[in-house]
Amino acid sequence: MISKWKKYSFRDIETSRRNLRANFTAYHLMCFRIYFVSRFLQKYQYWKRGLCTVNIETTAFCNRKCVFCFNHDRFPKRERGIMREETYRKIIDELAELKFCGRLSYTFYGEPLLDKRLPALVEYARKRLPLCFIDIHTNGDLLDEELLITLVNKGVHHFLITNYDDDERPLLKSLARKYPFPVTLRSYRDFGKTDRAGEIFKKGKTLRTPCLRPSSALVVNWKGNVVLCCQDFYQSCSFGNVKEKSLWEIWNDRQFAYYRKQLRSGNRAVTKICTHCDDGGVVPW
Repeated sequence: MISKWKKYSFRDIETSRRNLRANFTAYHLMCFRIYFVSRFLQKYQYWKRGLCTVNIETTAFCNRKCVFCFNHDRFPKRERGIMREETYRKIIDELAELKFCGRLSYTFYGEPLLDKRLPALVEYARKRLPLCFIDIHTNGDLLDEELLITLVNKGVHHFLITNYDDDERPLLKSLARKYPFPVTLRSYRDFGKTDRAGEIFKKGKTLRTPCLRPSSALVVNWKGNVVLCCQDFYQSCSFGNVKEKSLWEIWNDRQFAYYRKQLRSGNRAVTKICTHCDDGGVVPW
């Protein structure tokens, strides 16, 4: 099962173009490439290598403590810090060597906009990975119009903004209205909350359906450790550090490959963190 892409109209694209003050032909060609070509390239990556999404956590800090997240005070703290720039550049350079053209996402458990280096990091990724789809998952607390335009100009294709407040936030609504092509705005009430690693709600639920996340996505935390998937907050299943091994070497690690095979077959008891996880296990794009 593959998640659906947001549907856009010509009006959405044109509204965004006008507010960005971009050239008509160049912007519409870019949007066509993002919406159709990028989608094709991501599927091509999945068919060719499996790997079609790379999630990078450049900072482990978050300004929120949501009750349905490991950052909440009721959970033990993990070590926090920011990714070293040379580590980040090594990841991007190795993806360039692999001719990666899937999705590059700045997400894990840290809030990416807390990293003031983000525009420069995005710019480097865009230069080295001209065909990849770049998106940012954010709570929007630190986002304003100036930063949004800066990040778009540096190479960001999409912002998934989640409002974690009960009240609507006028600034976020305004950004979504002015820039409907690069911005998707949702409320935390709009989506189901997963029992991450079976620890958030402790439902004790056991699924026997396939999980394709580790077979399609590579998750690198701020330390440079590659973990099993986006649910592995405490890096209980780590397959190597990008400072010591290449991404491709880690992706082809024997233990990693074994877990992927078992999870594809629906054996979620293969690891402790998967046993009671109720994530749907779709290809994450």
